[in-house]
Amino acid sequence: MVDNPDKLNVICLRKFASLLNTDQYIWKQNIEENIENIIVEENNPLKRKDYHQNFFLDYFRHGYCPLNSFLSEQLVQYLVTNDHLNDYTLSLFSSNVTCLKRLILNVKYITRLQCHIFNQHPNLIELNIIFKDCNSNRNNSKTSQFFYQHICPSIDSTADEIYTVYSPLIFHHKYSRIQNNSRRTSASSPSSTQHLRNSSDEFSHDKVLYGILSNLHPKTIESLKRLSLSYYKFFQTSNTTSARTYSLVDMSPLAKRSMTSSPTITTPVNVIPTNLYLVLKCVNLTSLNISSTDLKNPCFDIIISSLDKLHTLDLSSCRNIKSFHSLLKLSSKLKWLNLFNCSLHMQQNPTIYHILYELKSLEYLDLSNENTINDNHQHPLIDPESDINRFLSDVNCLPCLKHFDISGLKTISSISLSKFLINHSNLQFLGLFLTNEKSSQYLFDSNDLCYSKYRHYTYDIEHIATLTLTENDLLLYEPYLIEALKRYHDRIGFIQKILSSVFLLTRSFHSKQQHLLIELILHIMSNHANIQSIQMASTACIYNLTRTPVPEQLHVKYLTGIIETIMNVMETFPNYQQLQKNCLLTLCSDRILHEPCFKFCLLAKLVMQNLQNYTDLGIIQPGMAILSLLTTRLTIDECTQLGTIKNLKRLLQLIEQQIDRLQTMQITQNQQMNNAHNDQSVNEIDILLNNPQQLTSDDTLRFCLSLLWNLTDENATVCRNFIQSMGLELFQRLLDLFASDTIVLTKIVGLLSNIAEVQHLKSYLYSIGIIPLMKRYINEAVVDVAFSATGILAHLLYDQKNDDIDFDLCEQMMDAIKSWQSPHTNMVTYRSFKPFLPLLYCTRIPVVQLWAIWAIHHVCSTDRNRYVQIIHDEKIYEIIQTFYDDQLSIGYPDMFILEVLQSILHLFKQFDSKYCEKSSAVAS
Repeated sequence: MVDNPDKLNVICLRKFASLLNTDQYIWKQNIEENIENIIVEENNPLKRKDYHQNFFLDYFRHGYCPLNSFLSEQLVQYLVTNDHLNDYTLSLFSSNVTCLKRLILNVKYITRLQCHIFNQHPNLIELNIIFKDCNSNRNNSKTSQFFYQHICPSIDSTADEIYTVYSPLIFHHKYSRIQNNSRRTSASSPSSTQHLRNSSDEFSHDKVLYGILSNLHPKTIESLKRLSLSYYKFFQTSNTTSARTYSLVDMSPLAKRSMTSSPTITTPVNVIPTNLYLVLKCVNLTSLNISSTDLKNPCFDIIISSLDKLHTLDLSSCRNIKSFHSLLKLSSKLKWLNLFNCSLHMQQNPTIYHILYELKSLEYLDLSNENTINDNHQHPLIDPESDINRFLSDVNCLPCLKHFDISGLKTISSISLSKFLINHSNLQFLGLFLTNEKSSQYLFDSNDLCYSKYRHYTYDIEHIATLTLTENDLLLYEPYLIEALKRYHDRIGFIQKILSSVFLLTRSFHSKQQHLLIELILHIMSNHANIQSIQMASTACIYNLTRTPVPEQLHVKYLTGIIETIMNVMETFPNYQQLQKNCLLTLCSDRILHEPCFKFCLLAKLVMQNLQNYTDLGIIQPGMAILSLLTTRLTIDECTQLGTIKNLKRLLQLIEQQIDRLQTMQITQNQQMNNAHNDQSVNEIDILLNNPQQLTSDDTLRFCLSLLWNLTDENATVCRNFIQSMGLELFQRLLDLFASDTIVLTKIVGLLSNIAEVQHLKSYLYSIGIIPLMKRYINEAVVDVAFSATGILAHLLYDQKNDDIDFDLCEQMMDAIKSWQSPHTNMVTYRSFKPFLPLLYCTRIPVVQLWAIWAIHHVCSTDRNRYVQIIHDEKIYEIIQTFYDDQLSIGYPDMFILEVLQSILHLFKQFDSKYCEKSSAVAS
């Protein structure tokens, strides 16, 4: 049930994106086929193949369901967040069906071809263009493949445009796939691509930004208020001669007079990047984010002079800006200034603090710096008369300031900071993370003059990290670390330290805000997916936060997020052993693996890859546990993919290694016993060593056996692979070593019963003397073992001729079945009843038929709901009813069989009524 509007919003957006993906797949296939034909038959023009397909995109753009600005912005944000925004989906946003005022745009998968769509939106006031691309290195085959999966041409583009931009990528994709499949190269292929130009530059940030800015509606250019170009490199393409003409524009005095900006610009350079020139046309901008760009002082000075209405400016990580004199031109307007990681020390005469002192309207100021956190001088000399301390001590220092961040600055004086706080009682936030200011009275002591219960802080625990932490430390410092995670999620240096602190606090104590911490850490992991050190620290924290009993308290959406994020980590860093171990230990939880829905097969393959790559028990043990749980959720085809001979040989090898470990432990125990009883004779000691006691299994061995049992369930291919991997011989040995371990016996005999169900493989069981082995367990006290052993014998008897039937064995089996008490929980779970349907018709050997009937009765009485659909699809009710009628027609029916059949029919009537109710509900 949808219980809130946000959830309904997500469901609708997901369905919308699903419809688009279906259309996109068909359209992309159309393009691929056309381009492939052109490459094979040159000079054949690109044509659109008519599939007589009514695309959802076409229907939507007819205007049957136009979206207002809020819904339009929600849609584009969803497409960006889920990597669905490309040329195809961008064509959605025509002005007759959408209305855009605020736009977040990720340029990863779009080209300049579709940028004309922005000319249709004259009311844009905010434009946030994302240039940070984790997959920017497309020379890597995996990254290139990922990139190709996300791109798609627009249906509005001309055939020539599509061919020019996409044909090299399509051919490369097709050719690589053929190469991977066939492992050979066609002699004619290289020549057929010589005329194809490299189209990777069509997706370049430079061209895409030019396409966006040059296609803005004239009204948008006048009304645009907020623009973000974070991480864009203005000068990257102008390093080469061929790109210089395109990337730079003349800024000589004559050209300057033609610009719309009124101030006269004096600069020693005559050229600036073309895209910056286009930015400067938006003269009414009030907010500009150029953080992490490569702009230098001449261009920065031009920006400040041209955009004189700015009140919000983000210069964080602009390391190439050495002088900040230009900020004085905005002294009466600037309210928000971010100088994080800037080269402030390069500003001299006057210093940066003299300049900042003049910005009297500032309400937000960030001077934090993470480049100082690894300095060798952990306790630098603090000079109360330094520029920053005098700046803080001044009574008239930034009187309007509400948010102030000095994290990472280690020369702050406690006295000057106290004066600053006294003079700024309205300060709402103070960033003190990784400073040397550890006088925290104003954080905790309500009697302190600097204390404010309304003020937020970021703070670290470096000063107590080496001490024995208490639960009180967690209560005190956790809120400040959470605040730091919220504010510094994109600052790698700070994140490392924050996560380290979170790990220390949560290692011994349960967090009071684990939901929020998990959400913030997962967000960080997603933002920094390719940074191994962050993933290492994050997975360690997630492990602490999800230990029992915490998983029982977490909503399933957090569990889903944890699994999906960790799967990405495992896929990205397959060769980092400790990181893989962190991931496996975190996932090794019943609830984490049982409740969420995710890509079960992908995770199973990633875990199996770990078992192949590593011998560390810290990986083997959780890996086995995870796989044993996952395989219960895999389809037969997915089990086939996982149950290759290579994987099965590795699992059998791990079983042998585990047996060796258990035997070594037993010998050690025996030696200790011998030392304790040194009065024993030599003969007595020799008997102990040469006749060891039965082994007792551990969890790792049990999980591995469960895994093999699950993989072979109704899977003839995996059963065959198991036999070819010499699994039968190993299991014969296990039956002797663990003859008294009923848990191990249940799993071994269960797997052998899977093989007995395969008609063309059951004969292999005779090679290990299966009948004498199973006879041992017919009267086993544990019904689980007796049930599977009797089932194996029933399958083998089914194929025997009348002359070969051992009637004494049949009588023994009959007596055993009649003595069983059906457990209250299911001993075994079936995917279907198909494996033993033939046994139901085996009237010539009554015990074979009886075992099949008893098996159906057992699973239906212990796990009813699971088998409703199977009973209906396989017509089990009709079969049992026929058997029941046949028994009644006999003069002297077997009352035990009659009773079991009657009980099954009673259960089936309940199933049938429930199924009919469900069917009628669907039909209505």
